[in-house]
Amino acid sequence: MNDHGIFSLNLDGNILTVEGCGPWNMEAMKISFANAELMLEIRGKVKWGIIAIIHGDPVHTPDAAELLVEQIIEDKKHGRIATAFILSDSTAPYFGKLHFSELCAKADETCGFFDNVTDADIWMKTKLAE
Repeated sequence: MNDHGIFSLNLDGNILTVEGCGPWNMEAMKISFANAELMLEIRGKVKWGIIAIIHGDPVHTPDAAELLVEQIIEDKKHGRIATAFILSDSTAPYFGKLHFSELCAKADETCGFFDNVTDADIWMKTKLAE
């Protein structure tokens, strides 16, 4: 199966911003994790978090969702503390909130949902300071 879904990554201090357009399948998730050289850099930090800006369909295929949960669990062993989601530009913000809440709950990940990057950044910096 061809990859479906795109990502871009930006590291600023202890915050990794992931901007993506879904839906995402397993192949897209594997490619994004394999290409995420920033993940190696951020894993060297004591505490770090992700701001996820979601466009398009905010959903993963079941196998991609399972892989994401596994990746979050692994990241938590290396300092990941929380994820802030911005779904306002997605096609289905309410569904996206349900979907990502469920995935984060499975990974025991603290998450928050915001309308803009500024609010997500303030929340994440507060979490990192705790």
